[in-house]
This record gives sequence, structure tokens and C-alpha cells, in this order.
Amino acid sequence: MMLMSADLKLKIGCCGWSYLRPEKNWREKFKSKLQVYASLFDIVEVNSTFYKLPRLATCETWFQEAREVNPNFEFVVKAPKAITHEDRFSSQASIEKFEEIKKICKSLKAEKLLFQTPASFKPSATNISAVKNFFHSIKRENLQLIWEVRGKEWKPEIIRGLFSELDVEHCSDPFATKPIARKFAYLRLHGSPPGNRMYYYKYSRKDFEFLKNFVEEMSKNVKEIYIMFNNIYMYEDSIEFMKYLNENI
Repeated sequence: MMLMSADLKLKIGCCGWSYLRPEKNWREKFKSKLQVYASLFDIVEVNSTFYKLPRLATCETWFQEAREVNPNFEFVVKAPKAITHEDRFSSQASIEKFEEIKKICKSLKAEKLLFQTPASFKPSATNISAVKNFFHSIKRENLQLIWEVRGKEWKPEIIRGLFSELDVEHCSDPFATKPIARKFAYLRLHGSPPGNRMYYYKYSRKDFEFLKNFVEEMSKNVKEIYIMFNNIYMYEDSIEFMKYLNENI
């Protein structure tokens, strides 16, 4: 975590920890790969929940192991594709699956839940009606909900009005689309420039300069910013970006 000003909460992490390649002797000091990750970062986005929900006991173990090495460690959870890609918010099945993922969030003490919809999920009248019914029907309790939409059809004016009505935060890759931040900013960095091989892109110091300036500009409107790297070099890139901030603040 880096602080660019006294009142800004800036957290930098990655989307998952399973692909981390720690040093060979890491088991002498840490119980798990997650503990290695938690020694380097203050936050992680749990992506595996998109495909399959873990047992609550597994989540409790994750939480305990992470907090053993980093008392400030935070989990963000990704909503299952059963809601966003399969049922597409359209029935009671999505609401029931939300109740399941909410239990996962509680076991990890996660305050934020991310929804990501595919580019095929366009802002049609049918889809918007389904989304409104879903978000107005669920009992979110204290969860803060984030939604990453994809596709050029999602114009800023649509996002601004709809997300405000639903009390949902907009997530985007700042190298592709400027997020419409309300209470906080949640950025997912998939690679630059966007394209078929964007996940294989390695960020440069010029990119880091852009990102630093972007964060400084965003901090004029919100005081909580999350930057989550999500590409093949995400561990190296995120660490390099934190070093860059230390050198250039």
C-alpha cells in the first residue's frame, strides 16, 4: 500500500495469488503461497470464485494465513459467472447464488464484491431491467458492490445514471476507459494497449507515469483507490509500480 497524500487510501495488488512464483526456499518461512503474497501486498482479488465457490473452511484458512503475516491484508471477491455469464441476473437463481457468495465474503471479511459482465452483455432494455431487478432485490448488507462492464455500448451517460441508481461502483481499466468513480475507484489493469494480446503486455515506466498521474487526478474526487493488476506479469508489474511510486512521490 502506498500513500500519495495523508488522506488517500491507495491499495495495490493482483487478481489472484496462485500464479505467483516465489523463491525456492519460501516454505522455510511461509505456510502457503498466499502467505508469500500477503508479505508483498496488502490486498488480493479472489478470482477463483468466478468459476467455483470454495468451502467456507477454506476461506477461513485463507483469511487466517494472510492475517498471520499481514494484519492489514484485505480480500476482494469476484462474483461467480453463474450470475453474470450464465443466468445473467435474470432469475431467482442469481439471487440465490448471491447469497452463497455473500457467505464467502463474510468468511474472508471482504467488504467489496466485484461483478464482471462479458462484452455480449449489452445495455439493452432487457438486460437493464434484469440488472435493476437483481440489485434492488438482493440483501447486500454491508457489502460494497463493483461492476466492470465491457463493450463500447456502455456509454458514460448510461453508466453514470444506472450505477448511481443501483448504488454500484464502476470498475474499468484506466488505459482503456476512465472509470466513473463515485465513492471510491477500483481499477483493473489488463494490459496496454487493449487488444488480443493485452494480457501479455509488460508495463513500462511511461505507463507507470501515466498511472501515477491518473491516480493523482482521481484523488481529487475520491480518497480510496484500488489498483489491481491482472495480466501475465501482474506480480512483477505491481511491485515495480510500487517502487516507482516510492521513487517519484
